Amino acid sequence: MSTYSLLQVSLDQTIDRESLEEASVVVPSIARADCAHLQRDLFGIVVSNLPLEEAKAFQAELKRRGFPTDVVADDELPVLHEPFTIQRIETGAEALVFTDTMGRQQTRTLDDLVFVAGGFLTQSKLKPVMVMESGSPARLHSFQDPAHLERRHRVQDSPEFRLDFFFCSAPNRLRASVSAESMMFFQGRPLRLGDTALLLGAMMDLQELLPPERVGAGLRRSDTKTFYPSLRSYEEEIRWHFHRLTPRG
Repeated sequence: MSTYSLLQVSLDQTIDRESLEEASVVVPSIARADCAHLQRDLFGIVVSNLPLEEAKAFQAELKRRGFPTDVVADDELPVLHEPFTIQRIETGAEALVFTDTMGRQQTRTLDDLVFVAGGFLTQSKLKPVMVMESGSPARLHSFQDPAHLERRHRVQDSPEFRLDFFFCSAPNRLRASVSAESMMFFQGRPLRLGDTALLLGAMMDLQELLPPERVGAGLRRSDTKTFYPSLRSYEEEIRWHFHRLTPRG
């Protein structure tokens, strides 16, 4: 059975959680508790995988609350290519030069560039931590004794700055990222998470590569404190842009 998504008409649209919860009453597939997550991740795609009847009913209730949407079949939404990771980016008048961590270089013409996205996001990652074994004797400095420690993993939110370049030809998607553990190079300069001025400068330079409708909203922001709440929200916004750029969209 085909399923459907509700897409925002504009990324500038907002709706409060209470209104979203009220509208969701007509959708058996959406629990009231899901609305907090839906509101947090409003970056183009409101919700997916709904039967057509539920999608239309939800659309009507949202419209009544001043939040118009489009109903789109899920199989019409673009699926993003797997990224090819690069570390260095050089921009020129007619081409871009990318280099990966192995020093392998590729030159791509601007005529081949379809879309560029980027911005700050929060990644949830499993990180190892050392904790006291349950039932171990509670004595001073026992935490320093390896016999009383065990390795576990906990989910922690980690900030990241990411760039994605999409091309007509393969490899279709090139990605660079900056995190607490990694850096990228832009125009020969190293970029780290704390390099606010350099990151903003890179974002401004990349905006000039393409018309505004082919540049992700995250790159058009003028600060380094506005985050996508998840990788999913970042990628859903790209898919929303792609749908609008395609002839069917």
